Amino acid sequence: MKKSTTRSLLFVLLLAVSIGAYAFLNVASYNLGSQTEALQEQQLHEPEEATLVLPDVRLIKKVVEHSKRLLPAS
Repeated sequence: MKKSTTRSLLFVLLLAVSIGAYAFLNVASYNLGSQTEALQEQQLHEPEEATLVLPDVRLIKKVVEHSKRLLPAS
């Protein structure tokens, strides 16, 4: 009984974090949309190396690693 409750709780937590990250990234992309023209002009003169940061993916990986240590293999 406890194992299924823990898994359900982890699933709900993962779902909540995913929805939160989705909402945050949509708001952030909307805010960046108005600044796109100025950035594109600047990038034409100075090309930079782009880095992609996905905080929700890193968090999910850490949660999975910790849950593997906490929950025994079934």
